[in-house]
Amino acid sequence: MELKIFQVMDMDLSLLCLLLLLLVSHGVGLKDMCQEARCKKHGPVIRFPFRIKGKQPDYCGYPGFDLSCTDRKETLLKLPTSVKLYIKNIDYASELITATDPENCLPRQLLNFNLSTSPFKFAAQLQRDLDFFNCTSRQRDSYLWTSCLGVPGYDIYAFMSGSIVTYFDLTSCSKMYNLSSVPDDLNSRDNILHLNWSRPACGLCGALGKFCRLKNNTDRIETECYDKPKSNEGTACLTLSALVYLKPIQIVCLFWNCWIICLFKKIRFKYS
Repeated sequence: MELKIFQVMDMDLSLLCLLLLLLVSHGVGLKDMCQEARCKKHGPVIRFPFRIKGKQPDYCGYPGFDLSCTDRKETLLKLPTSVKLYIKNIDYASELITATDPENCLPRQLLNFNLSTSPFKFAAQLQRDLDFFNCTSRQRDSYLWTSCLGVPGYDIYAFMSGSIVTYFDLTSCSKMYNLSSVPDDLNSRDNILHLNWSRPACGLCGALGKFCRLKNNTDRIETECYDKPKSNEGTACLTLSALVYLKPIQIVCLFWNCWIICLFKKIRFKYS
């Protein structure tokens, strides 16, 4: 009788120890919801000042740096002017992002591309004031030609404002609009745009191989560098090793408890 009691106590103790180990490993995950993330395997790494909206708490990112994952697992940035961009790369040391237009036509978004209320600015040094014309002629030499804006029988040409265009036949053209400070990126045919940011200043952290985050216990929005968090691989290996010494019924109980923990984690993560 005493032997059975000790066996039961031994089983309960084993379950308790392993359950505590699981709680510790998942507790780390619950606490650190700001760990690096990606929308897809080879997508850009997302970390502060960026965050995935709806999946990470507000404190994981900086205002204006919200990203989302599309159904196709593209990393999407929505600017305040309703402009949407796919983010292809984020250089945290240079504070530079590489983006593309979802419809492969950056010039189409020119009219709405106002960055005055955005934390980003055009990275291109060369910017032009342009006049846009809708033409039926097919003379394309020496002109900025935004092919994706055209329709059958009509092409859209962009001339530098104030330039002499008398040598170009404008009789078959009508002026559409003019835009100021248009970066060369937006007129390139490779559909690639570069934007950078200066605040929050996390470039030094990236250059040092560290991460950046908001400071705690301060009324002002300030950032600080910190060492890259260690992974939980060691804990996972320890947990897996412990499973070898358990009986089937114990393993079933543990996986049930683990499922409850994961469910709680998802609920908390969703409504944080």
